Amino acid sequence: SLAGSSAAAHTPYGQWVVYRKKHLLIGAHRAEPATYELAQQLVGVLGKHLPKAKSRIARAPTAGRLASLIGPDQLDVAVLSPADAAGMLNGTGDFSAYGKVALQVLVRLEKHLLVAHERFPDRHAWLVASALHAGGIVTKADQGADNTIPWHPGSLAHFKGKPEPT
Repeated sequence: SLAGSSAAAHTPYGQWVVYRKKHLLIGAHRAEPATYELAQQLVGVLGKHLPKAKSRIARAPTAGRLASLIGPDQLDVAVLSPADAAGMLNGTGDFSAYGKVALQVLVRLEKHLLVAHERFPDRHAWLVASALHAGGIVTKADQGADNTIPWHPGSLAHFKGKPEPT
């Protein structure tokens, strides 16, 4: 019975912090359905080649909402179009309300990018790039070329054949 007990207000934010420490959350957004389809493919490949990451999709309504999560360290990784990634990086256009978000490219996915905040650890970036490469979702030839958005040093190390960072 709840009679006589005091109810305390709470927020699920604490549980979100715990959840995202245990899972690699890959952001996608409803405004561009292809981001969700790609995130599903990534989760499938990571499940086979990097099961310890416990990858899951975090689906937002818009790319702007992803910017509002990546900037303050509530989300590390997202699938974005190159235009959305550039806008987020520069804090321009639809992303001006969120300011500049320090994004780096983990892998190029045909018409999209898997990006991470620059604070994403080098070792994690190397492991994600390695797993996606091993899973055949990316090839070495597709990676590291365009510098419109900086490349994450960890993923670049993988594609340059360097050992896993410690």
